[in-house]
Amino acid sequence: MNLRSKAALGSLVFLVAACGRTEDEHNGGAGGPPASGGKLNVGGSGTAGGASGEGNAVNTGGSVVLEAGAGGSGGDSVSLGEGSWDTALALTVTESVPNASISCPATSFTLHFSPSGSDLKAILGRDGSVQLGQLIRGTQSSPSYSVGQMLDVPTRADCNLRSIYVTELTLQAWDENGDGIADSIGGRGKASGIFIVGDAGRTVELSFTLQGVPDATKPSLLAPKNIHSLDGVRLRTTEPVALTSSVTLTDTGTGASHPLSAYNASDGAFGTFSSALILPFGSSWKLSATGGDLASLPFDIAALPPIAVQADPGLFAQDGFESTPTLSLTGVAELVTSVGTLPAINGSQSLLVPQGSSATLHLARPTGASSVRFTAQRLMGMSGPGGGGSDVEAGVIGGSERVGPTEALSTTPVTSTNDSVWMYAGPTQVLTLPLTESGADVVIRFAPPACQGFCPPARALLIDDLRVE
Repeated sequence: MNLRSKAALGSLVFLVAACGRTEDEHNGGAGGPPASGGKLNVGGSGTAGGASGEGNAVNTGGSVVLEAGAGGSGGDSVSLGEGSWDTALALTVTESVPNASISCPATSFTLHFSPSGSDLKAILGRDGSVQLGQLIRGTQSSPSYSVGQMLDVPTRADCNLRSIYVTELTLQAWDENGDGIADSIGGRGKASGIFIVGDAGRTVELSFTLQGVPDATKPSLLAPKNIHSLDGVRLRTTEPVALTSSVTLTDTGTGASHPLSAYNASDGAFGTFSSALILPFGSSWKLSATGGDLASLPFDIAALPPIAVQADPGLFAQDGFESTPTLSLTGVAELVTSVGTLPAINGSQSLLVPQGSSATLHLARPTGASSVRFTAQRLMGMSGPGGGGSDVEAGVIGGSERVGPTEALSTTPVTSTNDSVWMYAGPTQVLTLPLTESGADVVIRFAPPACQGFCPPARALLIDDLRVE
């Protein structure tokens, strides 16, 4: 077996500075023949491989119970060919790290094999994640398979490990009914998990047993329950789906349809369908899909509710926040008359949007208008450089481009505010966001991102004189 050394694995340990709203997943899909089997339940208590995060769909099917050992139930060991498997790992921590509280007794995923000479190509996936790997057939007369390099196992809400990498594996398949076709798979091995302690990634060592049955679980979609107009649409599949698959959104009010783009064909399977379309406030979109998973099982999405877009806050008066404005606020964003001894930028009040909060506004676009403009000040928890971004984006409803200011918001020179939280302010500055697409309605969101880990000084925006011109 060609295993990577612990030194090589150490390159996977990293520092995390999670500042902002980011998510980076490897996604994809491919095709395969039908099979039979069911969904995995681990240890008889709880479902493995279901939805997580913002999803509102879970897999359904039969069950496999992980026992103390891994293996068949008396059948003959046979070679593996093309096929998909509902697979579960029962995990045991064999070597932990200080201050690590590992809670990951099991994880599950869909595993698809396709022949590559005497070896097997593998596609592993769940909840939008698609990982690729390869298993090497051994030379023994009883067919068995091992890993030639580390195999990335998709993990989500059922593990507080950032990732799991299989480093050693002995896998076999068994023919339970004597027809020469594998009815179950099983094995055991070792793995390394990445656990986050503060801002550092630490490696923990694991052992596992593996069991699986032929995939009989129809794929579904993990869809957000309520989305912001500027966020676009991103739907994760509960397992990798074939490259022939497609997903379409249909407006329940107008009947207009919009196909989604799939990611990533080079993986041999799709795990995510998305669109950058800036959807109208308050709209509702029904999902439809063609194709299915790598076992040729069709999508099961008939019961999914429509995707709802955030309600319209109403048209903003563009009067500098002087009248009672129509806007949507989250967190501790608010209208203020002053911040400490710092007065409103103009008139009697300005909009304050601290870190981790947001303000969304709907603006009418006059004929010929080509930009959004506003006056802003950066507020800071301490004096010094950093945090110069504007933390704002805008777009035309029905378009697909998000635009930011043409220049950064300055933090110097600094003025003391005598406020207990936002003690310093940068200069006032007029910022412009060019509108690059046609359309009569504009949405703008101010949202200084929350930060965890190694962060710059706390910051906020003070905003006034917002208009489209």
